[in-house]
Amino acid sequence: MTAKPADNYIRELEQVAQAANVAEEAYRNEAMRRIREFEQERAFAFRRLNLLRSLSSAVLAAKDQEEAAAHGTTALLRELNWTGASDPQREVVNRFLPVITALWQTGQSEDAAAETPSVAAELSDFEKWFATNRNAPFLSLMEVEIQELPLVEV
Repeated sequence: MTAKPADNYIRELEQVAQAANVAEEAYRNEAMRRIREFEQERAFAFRRLNLLRSLSSAVLAAKDQEEAAAHGTTALLRELNWTGASDPQREVVNRFLPVITALWQTGQSEDAAAETPSVAAELSDFEKWFATNRNAPFLSLMEVEIQELPLVEV
């Protein structure tokens, strides 16, 4: 092998190595993106579950729809750590009322096949409205930032 063919071969190996490096980096970036998506889906699923559990216990014991709305609103504000004092908060609560109503009506129905609004559909509609109007997912409001505390040795 002369120097010229050897140099060409080395350049080819460099190109193959560089292409492999680029492919690996692209794969790692895609994997990290998907992991973040799955993390958010999991977090939102548990937040949704915990919210509906809290609302269910507050709403289902109500004697009428008005009481259900009051109890549900209180539970929602508590879950969001809100007071309901601002116009934007009140708007969100008012837009969420169909979810509370659907949840209460579902609990009132003796017949599983009865015509009641779907809690899932109402919640989905609300979440779409919130995302469109607030440019963020509704369930991101329930994100709790974990503060790292300094390690203190005793």
